[in-house]
Amino acid sequence: MAEDVYTLTDRTYDVLARAGIAPGAALDVLYGAPTVRRHIGSSLQIAGQDRSGGWLAVALVEDEFDDEYTVTGARYLDDDEIDSITRIIRKEER
Repeated sequence: MAEDVYTLTDRTYDVLARAGIAPGAALDVLYGAPTVRRHIGSSLQIAGQDRSGGWLAVALVEDEFDDEYTVTGARYLDDDEIDSITRIIRKEER
């Protein structure tokens, strides 16, 4: 399986800064494990933890080529979302 390629643009950095999320935290999720991925059309959401243990959802759109995405935003998950994501991860690990 080909590895996904993630691009952060100037707009990405602006959006992340307004959300109070360091670009490194988003990259931790994108390249970390375990994660939960949801692909809908040309949109992709990846949820996981950054290196400090914070849970984030990173939003991306697929670029011109398969498996190449631009990060469009990210946000920290609330407690209910974290519970849901951790249940999915535990289920997948079985």
